Amino acid sequence: MTSRLFSTLLALLAIAGIQTAQAKVLVFGGTGMIGYEIVKALKAQDQDVTVFVRATSNVDDLDKIDVPYVVGDVLDADSLNRVFKEGDYDAVISSISRSGSFGSAQEGVTIHRTGNNAITAAAGLGCVDHLILMGTVGAGDSSGTLGERQRTSFKQIYADKTAAENFLRASGLTYTIVRTGIILTDKPTGTVEFTEDRTVRHAANVFDFAAMTAGCVDNPDCANKIFHTHDPAIPPLNMEDMMKAFEGLAAFENKRRGKKTE
Repeated sequence: MTSRLFSTLLALLAIAGIQTAQAKVLVFGGTGMIGYEIVKALKAQDQDVTVFVRATSNVDDLDKIDVPYVVGDVLDADSLNRVFKEGDYDAVISSISRSGSFGSAQEGVTIHRTGNNAITAAAGLGCVDHLILMGTVGAGDSSGTLGERQRTSFKQIYADKTAAENFLRASGLTYTIVRTGIILTDKPTGTVEFTEDRTVRHAANVFDFAAMTAGCVDNPDCANKIFHTHDPAIPPLNMEDMMKAFEGLAAFENKRRGKKTE
């Protein structure tokens, strides 16, 4: 199936809320920006979704949309294994991150490696059918899409995201890796595509690719593939546009969490 036809099919499924069968899905990072939009998309597609949260997480947004959650810590193997054992999940989506993580590394390794590897290991023990990992363009074989400054400034993050991808691919689980490029928070366009072209680093709207990601749950067309998000309706962004996009992300998240902006 071509990239465009596949993307069109996923978009139609997402819009129509059609799924072949309801899956029981556990989402990590579901209170974050990308993860929360994926949670909403799963709910709109009538999937049985639960969010894994830390004891300190703000769950107000989950309560507003009536999505249940379980409490644990991705760095605590006992709590992870307990949740998988009790939940009997069909699929897992990991969109974990940590505020300020682009500028901080704990003992030389970030949560992107330690947390995601722990999730993958626990999912394997929990007999999960499908794990979807939200990644970043620039990881793995897409490092050539980055400029030298980016590669240097965020070296630890890209190394850890690459390690998490490799660990998942070697785990034996059915996987899907969705690498996001430049993330926008404008109105959905309905034209986002998932491409297997690893040279693509392009802008896409979070609402669109969140719905596409949700549509990959237990979808054989997504099995054992790495996708880059891409929206042909959005023209290439210059440096000024990209800075505005980054500022827009912060403003969007602050507004969602009820924070005042300067």
